[in-house]
Amino acid sequence: MTPSNTPRENDRTLVLADGRRLAYTDCGDPEGTPVFFAHGMPGSRLEGYFFDTLARAHRFRIITVDRPGIGRSEFQAGRTLRDYPRDIEQLADALGIDRFTHMGWSSGGSRTLACCHGLADRVELGVCLSGYTHFPEYPGNGRLLEATHWPGPAMAKLSPRLVRVAVCLVAWLSRVQPGLYMRSARQIASVHDRELLQSLAGDGRFRADQLECLNSRCRAIATDLLTELGDWGFRLGDVRTPVLIYQGADDPFVPVDYARHLDDKLPASELTLMTDTGHLYPLSGVFQERLFTHIRQMLLNGRTRPFTDNSSRNAS
Repeated sequence: MTPSNTPRENDRTLVLADGRRLAYTDCGDPEGTPVFFAHGMPGSRLEGYFFDTLARAHRFRIITVDRPGIGRSEFQAGRTLRDYPRDIEQLADALGIDRFTHMGWSSGGSRTLACCHGLADRVELGVCLSGYTHFPEYPGNGRLLEATHWPGPAMAKLSPRLVRVAVCLVAWLSRVQPGLYMRSARQIASVHDRELLQSLAGDGRFRADQLECLNSRCRAIATDLLTELGDWGFRLGDVRTPVLIYQGADDPFVPVDYARHLDDKLPASELTLMTDTGHLYPLSGVFQERLFTHIRQMLLNGRTRPFTDNSSRNAS
């Protein structure tokens, strides 16, 4: 299993043990501290490029995979959340990476926790940026539809088939009317998010990332969502790896309650609740400076050893 370059700079592919093609980007400092990053939904491996400049400055290497059927990665039938760390393990082995940090944004948060659980001997630190919680443990019912019009946990519990139908409809509308999709996203977004979108509008990177996913087959998108909205195959209390949780107080897409629930149930977590901040803050250079500095401090100070309780929690 040897990674090979593809035409786009920093884009690569790996053939996994089962014959599937896994596409990923390798950004930041090639010799830097490795961080595997899980994209949101919609999202793709292209999100790694958003971190490239400051990752280089802080000497981090950002490796972002397309999940099965998304972008350039091949689909995997019968996918579960616990398959994700198996893919990351094979990629880490191919790249010669032993221990690493795993970070996920939005739908990528559940993948971070899956790696913290399934690869506990290799993941030093988990970072969840506005991630979903584990809904079978969540006291509320969750949403039927998310603010983005994607299916929520209530719909997944009601009918997986209905989720697939809803995803196909949203993805089709987004493909035929991408301008409408982007306008809808801006209308839902917080003031802080709209400012970030405006600053990114010129280079088209955000739009390209979204469409890379939306142009994928709806079966893959629906499967990706269902692996997160249902039972993960482990409980939050089983995750012993330290996890940093970041959440915007004005996030219209992921309720603050999800972050608080994660912080309450994870044995080793630190919640940072940010005022006047929405969902797109990971795209902000100011936030990335703060994030990479914090991760470096955690790694240097040896604070990534498994905690015995949740007394390290620090909300701000």
